[in-house]
This record gives sequence, C-alpha cells and structure tokens, in this order.
Amino acid sequence: MPQFEVGQQELIDIHHYTYLIDMCSLGKAPEALGQLVLDMNEELAQKIYYSTQNRNNYHKIMKSNQFENSKAYRHFLQHFMGVEWFGEYIGLGLSDINPKEKDINCLTQTVFYSQDLMRSQQFRQEYEFEKECVNEMARANSRRFNSMFNGTHSATRQYRAEVSIGKGYTYSKYNTLMHFLNVAEAYWSNPDVNNIQVFGKDIRTLLSITCQKIFFNPRHCGYYYYGPLELRGNYRVELDLALGSATGNAGPQVSMTNGGRSDLNYLTIVDRVYEFSYLKGILQSLFDSAKGARFKSDNGVLNLMMLSLQLDFGLFDEYAKLLNIPFMKDLQHEADTKELQVEIANLIYDFDRKHNEDAVTRSKVEHLIFQASYNFIVNKNFDLHSNQFKLIQMLNGDPDYQEYVLLCKIYMSLCQINKSVEVDYYKIKCNGLFHIVIPQNFSKKTSDYLEHITIHHSFSESEGIMKYDDISVFDLRPHQPEINLYTIKLQSKTDVQSMVKYIEFTNVFQTLSSEEQYLVFIGDNVILVDVVDGREMNIRINQVDANVSTIFFNEAISFIPCFKYTEGEDVIVFTSRNIHYLVDKGGQFCPDYYGMKHEVVDCMFSDELFSDLNDDPRFRQSKLSDLVTESKVVVYFPDYLLLVSSRQQLINLLDYAVYIRNVSFFILVLFMLERTSMKLRYEERKDKVVQITGPWKDAILYMLGNSQNSRYDSIFKKQFFDINQYKNLPLREFIDKLCENFPRYQRFVDGEYQIVPREKQKRFLERIICGEECFHFSEVGSGKTKGEKMRCCDRYRYTHKT
Repeated sequence: MPQFEVGQQELIDIHHYTYLIDMCSLGKAPEALGQLVLDMNEELAQKIYYSTQNRNNYHKIMKSNQFENSKAYRHFLQHFMGVEWFGEYIGLGLSDINPKEKDINCLTQTVFYSQDLMRSQQFRQEYEFEKECVNEMARANSRRFNSMFNGTHSATRQYRAEVSIGKGYTYSKYNTLMHFLNVAEAYWSNPDVNNIQVFGKDIRTLLSITCQKIFFNPRHCGYYYYGPLELRGNYRVELDLALGSATGNAGPQVSMTNGGRSDLNYLTIVDRVYEFSYLKGILQSLFDSAKGARFKSDNGVLNLMMLSLQLDFGLFDEYAKLLNIPFMKDLQHEADTKELQVEIANLIYDFDRKHNEDAVTRSKVEHLIFQASYNFIVNKNFDLHSNQFKLIQMLNGDPDYQEYVLLCKIYMSLCQINKSVEVDYYKIKCNGLFHIVIPQNFSKKTSDYLEHITIHHSFSESEGIMKYDDISVFDLRPHQPEINLYTIKLQSKTDVQSMVKYIEFTNVFQTLSSEEQYLVFIGDNVILVDVVDGREMNIRINQVDANVSTIFFNEAISFIPCFKYTEGEDVIVFTSRNIHYLVDKGGQFCPDYYGMKHEVVDCMFSDELFSDLNDDPRFRQSKLSDLVTESKVVVYFPDYLLLVSSRQQLINLLDYAVYIRNVSFFILVLFMLERTSMKLRYEERKDKVVQITGPWKDAILYMLGNSQNSRYDSIFKKQFFDINQYKNLPLREFIDKLCENFPRYQRFVDGEYQIVPREKQKRFLERIICGEECFHFSEVGSGKTKGEKMRCCDRYRYTHKT
C-alpha cells in the first residue's frame, strides 16, 4: 500500500482484508481467516441488493430471506468482492448510492445481475421503464466488464521477473530511500548539506523516494523487488501500472490462466517495496543516533522529507523535536498533528497565492503523488503526451516546487492520520502573533468572531493562558482546549417599563478565575459583568461602574434601554449585532401597525460619494442594513440631546431604533442622517409587494416634508436649534445666541458645562465670520478653539432644520 496511507490503521486493515478476500476466493486462505471473510459476507448479505435473475422480472430485487435460500447465497459467502464473484455477476446502478434514499429499487441502488442474463438482455427493447434502464446500463458497461473478468483464475499463476535496462528509474543506489537515510546520518551535523546534493534537480527522484510502497510482514527479510506487468496480448508491449501509461490499472490477468498467449506473467522490476517494521527500525536507529541533537541543516526539502517519514511510520511524537523546521517551533503543541495540518495547509495556500502564473495547482500535484504511490515511475518509453509528463516538466522548471511537492505529500499523510480533509481551527491573535487553536467543539461563527475581536483588542498569552489585561479567559494548554462563548441576560434596575423587557449579549467571554464573571466586547469598549449571589450583577464599562436602565429622557428619546453611570447622570447607548432585545409585542405587531415582511432598514439604500485609490470620485450604492456595525454613543445630562461624532453611529442608531420599535427616536436619527454626505433611497414597493407601511411610512414622509404632523412638530422642535429666528440680529448678538446654545451639547460636570465659550473666543469667531479670506484650521496646537468651531459647524449643519 502507499506510504501516505500507512499512518491510518483503518486503511491498513482494509488493505489486509481485500488481500484476504482474493486469497479466500482462490481457496488459498487459512481456515480461520477464511471464516472471517465468511462471517463478514454474512453481515453484508443484509446490505446488498440481488436481482431475481428471472427474465420476466429481473428489475425486481430479491428479498433477504429469498436470497439466503437461493443457490447463489453460498457462492456469495465465499467469493463476494473477489474475481470469482465478478466473473459471474455485474453490479449496475444509475448513480452513486445515497444512504438517505428511502425508495429502494433498481434505479436508486446498485443491484447485482447475472452476466449471462445481461448479455442476452442488453440489446432487447422493453416497454417497462425499469427494465429498459437496466438494459441500457448493461449495453454501456457489460462488454468492458466481461473482457476484464471473463476466465478462470489460479493462485499458482507463474511469474517471470525481468530487469529491463533503462526502464527502472529508481533501481539505482542514488535514487533510493536508503541513500537518503545514509546521507542524513553521515551529515547530521553538517549545516551545508542541501537537497540538490542529495536528490539533484529531477523531481522524479523526490517522487520515487517520497512515494514508497509498503507491505506488512514482520517475518519477511525487509524488502522485495517489484514493478509493473508487461501486457503481451497484442502486437504492442505495454506496462500496466507505469506512471503516465494509458493502462493505469492492474486487472485480474495476474491470476487468469487463459487470458493471454502464454501461461506466464512478465514482471518488469523497477522498484523496491519495503516492509513496514523493517523500515521503521532503520528510521528509529537514525533518529536515536542523533542523541537528541537537532538536524543541523535548515534545508527545507531535507527536513520535510524526514518529517514525512516520521508521520507515516508513527515516529512524529517522539522525534519531531529533532527537525530544523521554523514553522514547527511556532506551534502551540509541537507534536500535535492537527495543528501541523492547519499550518501545512496555510503554507500551501501561501505558496499557491505567490505562484499563480503557471498551471501547477495543488490538486494536480496531489494527483501526481497519488499516481506515483500506486503506480511505478518508469524511465523508458514515458508517454510524452501524458498529463503526468507535462506536470513533471513544469515542476522541474523551478527548484521551489520540490518543497511544494513535499508539503502536498505531508498534507495527504496528515489527512489520513487525522481522518479529516480539513481541520477546523480558531485563529487567535495573542502577543501580536496569530495562534492556531484546535477546539473540542468548533463553530464557524465563533471562529470569525474570535479572529475579529483578537485583532481589535490586545490579548496576551502566558504559560498557555490567554488573557485580556489581567483577566484569564482561555486555557490553551490542552491539545484541544474548551473554547466556548456564552450568552448573558441583563435586566433594567429602574422602575421605568418599556417595550424592551430585557437585553441579551451573545459572544460573551467567561473568565477562568470565576464562573460568575464575564467579558463583553463592543467596538472599542469592554464591559465586565460580575454576578453576585446568583442574582445581582455588577457592571463596569471600561472600569467605570454602570447599571442597565430604561430612561425617559424626553419625548424624542423616550424609553430606550441603555447603560447609566453609577456616579453620574450621563448614559451610554450601545449598538451591536451581538445585542438582542426581547421586545414585548403587546398586540401591536399586526400587519397594519409595526409588522412588515422586512425590517424597514432592509428597504433603505444609500448613495455615497467617495474617492478611490486614484483620487477619482465614485458613487457607491449600499443597502443600509449591510452598513450596520458596532458603536457607543454617550447622551449627556441634563439636556439629553443626541450627539454623534460620525455618520456610522447614525446608521447604527437607526437600526437600533427600528429594533426596539421606537418611532420618535427613528425620526430623530433620520433627520440627522439626511444631513450627512449620504443620499437615502426608500424602496416602498417591490413589484406588487408593499414593503414600507404603517408608522414607519408616516415617519419617513414627515421627515421628508411630504406630510404634516403637529404632534411630531412639538416633539422635535425642542431637539433642534432654529438659527433662522436670529437672522435679523446684529452680528455680536447673533454670536451670543449661538454660544448660549453651544454648551447644551457638552458634558455637564460639577454643576457646570465642560466647555463654555468665553468673550475672547466669541471675538475670534466674529473675526472668522467677517474675514475676507477663508480661515484654515491647523492640525496642530491645543485644539480647544478648533474644537469649539468645528462643533459649532457640526451643530449648524445637524440642527439647521430649514
């Protein structure tokens, strides 16, 4: 069997069993082992489907009890899956077997038919659909099938071994595995040895040494010589298992007595097949002779070759530390095959991304390794038009491909060892470097979230413990650690009730120090939740104490769930996809009120002007719901006016207002969003479906000025500063009114606003307004005056309703 398969015991057992099937079918298996095949076939008899073999109803499947009482049952027990069975029966089916298929018939399953019956029926026309389908399958397959299995077989078939000069590429002392192992042992401490000195530039040498053929018989001397068979049944002599040959299979002619002109099989010796324990003993003596010293040469090909041998022969755990491979030093656990598989897959991906100009692909290289492992590399009469020859020529064109071929071979071995084509893993950034963590339970959403959150927040790792600041979150020391994220529920501590009954946070970290302490990441903020006595929750936002509250600020911002600082009156509104609100329907979600087929944000689109990499203006169209991210907005006491610093915060707040079904807050945010550098479009109707209706439609029409609502006018008049009412005042009085309104948007601390414009700053603002030239603010300096001016400009833009 191929070397890359010997790492999985199940495959070894299957190879042993298939060999035992042939021996039992030819009558050469020992009695005890022959009974094993009989017992297995007795179990399989319940799973296979056997035709009635009658011409009038051969499309019907024989029942299990009828099959057990038939004459074919004994033949089935002794020869199933052997050449004797396929010499008499042929399996026909329209498609691959689907285990979930409930309808069992000749069209959905593979059914075994007598070859004699199919030969007589294949050209007949039938009026029944099932019979005609079976006949069509027989016409397409039976002739090729009969030519392969027709004849008698004998286990005493004679061989004639020949050494054809020039054909055996690997039949030399320099192109063998033993030569490589001798060089590795003799030059273990030599840092200058490289792969060109050992293997040369021909990729076939690397393939022949990497793709060894292994057999299992500890009592054997250690190896034997083998190769393909010459097919002399026609005018042209061909080899059946030569790499690149059109004849890519070994048929049952090896045991067929009358299949050719001669009673002999002609075997061309081109390779040496090693016994597993014999070769494993040689490898162990090689690594033991190193006495714990790491391989001195850092040549990638030589080290990867030894890594491949360690994996295939079960020596990786014990001797992996002897190899001089840089990426293995970065693994969390040096001898973990799953982590190694992930690392190898990433290296192959990086190589493919850098070498995308030629036709060499990973799938082609893996197919070549597969063919070289099952077939034989023959030096003479190589088909120059074969795909294998063309690929070998391309691989010989760049020395870097030698390392790439070994990476693909190692990945194939790891797939067999780990019994998985791909290993699910988490990519976590700690100490500025990405770590590969293979968890016990994998989740794609958790994987994406952990990669995102560890990039934007500084996590550290010390002695296998992953920490945020001084808080331990994950224990990475086990080979497959428990990586779980949780959901916590927070309830308001105020007596004020709203439609939102409680808040749920998902993707929450649980600390290792206590099962009652949790970390929540929202944007650039960290919320630490401590559960006291199983009921009370102490919440800290960026190390500042806070509580969950439902507060009525004013008629525009009313009854919204938020966080309130314990030692202050300012409140925080968080928006995130990881926050879920339980909204009380209260009978108000009928189609005529709030309920629609889609959320109103899904029916809103934005047109935005931006500059591309060439500083050329471009328009970008987006659905508003696709632009929603995470943000934190602080609403300051005592005026509780909505103050945002970016357009992104407004988009998040708009989605938040729709989520909690707060129409007044929705209108307020929409007013501000319409005054940004974004044009909003509303898809009220799609085809014949009305998408925006109810109070959402009324709110949008009011904001656009297409409808009148005196109630809304009285609510939002208090939220905006109407500067037009002072347009007839003298300049200084106008500036005074402007500066009187300005502190309302500042934080209120110790009984006064944090920033209040002074007389000197008012005069400076007057000078700016009256200046003949444009005034440009520098990006350096204290920024106090600049900040005041920019805030005034922002307030004018946001609040100038007319």
